[in-house]
Amino acid sequence: MHSLVKKLAAVAVATLMAVPAMAATTTFDFRNGGLLGNGSYDGNYAATVDQLTVSVTAGRYRAPAGAPNDSIIDSDCSDGGCGYFGDRYVRQVNSGIGIAGRFDGSSIDGNYGNDLITFAFNRVIDFTRVVFTGVDWNDRFDVFVDGNLVQEEIRIAGNNPFSLASLAISSGQSISFGADGRFDNFRVGAIQVSSVPLPAGALLLLSGLFGLGVMRRRRAAA
Repeated sequence: MHSLVKKLAAVAVATLMAVPAMAATTTFDFRNGGLLGNGSYDGNYAATVDQLTVSVTAGRYRAPAGAPNDSIIDSDCSDGGCGYFGDRYVRQVNSGIGIAGRFDGSSIDGNYGNDLITFAFNRVIDFTRVVFTGVDWNDRFDVFVDGNLVQEEIRIAGNNPFSLASLAISSGQSISFGADGRFDNFRVGAIQVSSVPLPAGALLLLSGLFGLGVMRRRRAAA
């Protein structure tokens, strides 16, 4: 019995240690810098804050009219696999980060294909909010979590910063923002995330082990 308790305790501790310590909220601010990359058509763009690392890539997606069935074509077009007119790359300016390509500007827009910017984190987190910059009254965006469409055609004006916690799915390892309208264009100025709560199973296991320990000491003292 004692050996089993020790094994269960080891499992619980290992589970807890597998969840990295992280600040309650972490903000990546891409205005006036904050994103490190090699420039040009290169996918190596990243930033690290509070031991949390995010990699940012430029891609494209399909947005058929009608039912919400948007789908990602390629989340990273930096390898030349999106074709001459499809290739795009992350572009950082003072107001934030966007996507640039051949004959295209540096905003996330629907010109020459639908731009998609993806933020991939090194662990699962909760998405809290996003700040858009360069926004007009009619700009809208689509959002994907872990490659799956969550919501589309969200109006930015009057809703900026946008609460990502209000999405039907607000936790994951990656989040993507896209623009599919000809007149939709914006940049991401900042994104805020928070730690995923400690696994309930590990907490219950530790509580149970504590109770067993108390009972063993009481029996030994009796």
